[in-house]
Amino acid sequence: MDGQKSRIGGVEADSPIWLAPLAGVTSRTFREFHRRLGAGLVHTEMISAIGLSYRNRRTKDMIGDDGETGPVALQLFAPNADELVKGAEIALGARRFEAVEINMACPMPKVTKRGAGARLLENPSEAGRMVSALRPFGLPVWVKLRKTSPQGTRDFCRMLVDSGADLLMLHGRTPAQRYDGAADKGIISGMAAEFPGMLVASGDFYEPEDARLYLDAGCVAVLAARGALRDAFLIPRTLSALGYEVGDYIKKYVNPTPRDQLEAVISVGRAGLAREGERFAVILARRMLAGMFKGFPGAAAIRRECSSHKKWPAMEEFLTRQNDIML
Repeated sequence: MDGQKSRIGGVEADSPIWLAPLAGVTSRTFREFHRRLGAGLVHTEMISAIGLSYRNRRTKDMIGDDGETGPVALQLFAPNADELVKGAEIALGARRFEAVEINMACPMPKVTKRGAGARLLENPSEAGRMVSALRPFGLPVWVKLRKTSPQGTRDFCRMLVDSGADLLMLHGRTPAQRYDGAADKGIISGMAAEFPGMLVASGDFYEPEDARLYLDAGCVAVLAARGALRDAFLIPRTLSALGYEVGDYIKKYVNPTPRDQLEAVISVGRAGLAREGERFAVILARRMLAGMFKGFPGAAAIRRECSSHKKWPAMEEFLTRQNDIML
């Protein structure tokens, strides 16, 4: 996708279809898989700024290293500006990122009870301080948030922009909804008109037409989240539907054969084993397989068999045998 870059939120991106930050999923292996498939930008998982300050090994490992193909956005969560800055100093000192993003959207109690994530929607003064506190790092500052009321969402977004945010990623569900119900695409479209060139859409992107709707409404990018877990090839399918010129590798996965799909799972599992360990490799392969081989005879049996494997070598051996018989 050379020659199609555009500047969004201060970052040069290959396309407006981005991989969202997904807890326990968007490791380097998963990010690089989707970058190869055309994601214009990828995120780290949501990383605890306090965990970084406490030198928690697992939290620090989530940062990754400089060998990764960009652009990559660092997403942090914290209850206040002081803790956020401490974590940002450690993460940005460890490797390069193209943007730093504050999570003000996570609705889960283990995050909100500490005053972080979506709880910050109730604390606009601290939320604004957090944005301002990141400006001296010299990177674009982004915020992920959820909707509240129409006026409340508008006022909060305005406060973030006035505090120095370069980009807003709005999820169309309230914190109380968590991940239930339908995302409110209307409020996202309204905020895109209210804040031109600054809004990224999040929520219920499962088909290429969902992305088209958001982009036609004025959103500058769309986040692939649970949709990318449901369909590992959602991003290349969407780029093709939007008319993007893609290379042969991406084109192969617009309508991948069963063999193409199996080969993708095996390659991701091998990379996950090498980087994040066996448990992650097995879990990631299972998640990818859940949305594959639709309409292919024997697909359910393949998924059932893989769900019984806890060791990657056994799973890879089984998948390789399936690969040998697929046309």
